[in-house]
Amino acid sequence: MKKANYYFTLCLVLFTTLFSFFNMFQIVKISSQVIQIVLTNLLPSLLPFMILISLCLSLGIFQLISYFIQFLFSPLFHLTPHMSSLYFMSFFCGYPTNAKMLKESYELGYINISQLQHLLSIASFSSLSFIFVSLKLPFSIALMIYFSHILPSIFKALFYHHDYQWMSFQQSLTPIIHPHIRFVEALKKSITTSLTAFIFILGYMLVFQFVGYSLQAIIHDPFLLSIIKGFLEFSSGSIQLLQYQHFLVYPFVSFYLSFSGLSVLMQVDNILDGIPYSFKSYVLSRLLHGVCSFFICLGLQYLTI
Repeated sequence: MKKANYYFTLCLVLFTTLFSFFNMFQIVKISSQVIQIVLTNLLPSLLPFMILISLCLSLGIFQLISYFIQFLFSPLFHLTPHMSSLYFMSFFCGYPTNAKMLKESYELGYINISQLQHLLSIASFSSLSFIFVSLKLPFSIALMIYFSHILPSIFKALFYHHDYQWMSFQQSLTPIIHPHIRFVEALKKSITTSLTAFIFILGYMLVFQFVGYSLQAIIHDPFLLSIIKGFLEFSSGSIQLLQYQHFLVYPFVSFYLSFSGLSVLMQVDNILDGIPYSFKSYVLSRLLHGVCSFFICLGLQYLTI
């Protein structure tokens, strides 16, 4: 699967390079739009979380959070204390921040590879600011989409059964009292890795925007084209699709948020480079999550009519 991802990325790079030679003016326009989305929506909502979460993990503060979260999440979802805090934080931080904190937790020895794989399947959510602010929807509609987005993950998490042990308060304080890295080094590492992650975000958003634009030559139905663009890159695809009055618009937006789009899938795979996880299992879990969100939103939409 890793080899397939590599060749897929090579094809994307080759396509983008050739595309840019023949569509120079459009490349500039699309790049400007993507950079605007990143600066106005993603940068203020994701980057602070990335830096703070990474810093908390490096300095052991995350273990103190785990101590308090475990009393609700551990018995409810059968997660270890640290897994519980990771799952809890994923509801707020958005992707691909979730993948970044899972990778760092794995590298620090807080979770093993099977636990990382399980969290990848349930702890993948869009940021709250994107749903309730960037989509510019009435609060009731945004809330319906949000519930459709998170419910499949919660249902799956409830059926997970694994042994766990309670963390004592003393255990939660140990990594804080004796941190394995100095504050300055931890801050430098947090900022560096977060900025690197944003380079992946911007790069893949640009590439898939170019792919979406190129499809206009063969797909002339703007509604169908917007649907396809959502599969490629969820944020701009969702915003474009909301311009149409169609009963499938909200269910498709819910699907995009849960599936996360090919752009995010590739971002996560790059962030998790060097981690022996199953990309295939990850994609299948995203696809299943998306389908469930689609039908939940469709049902809620009919109930509210």
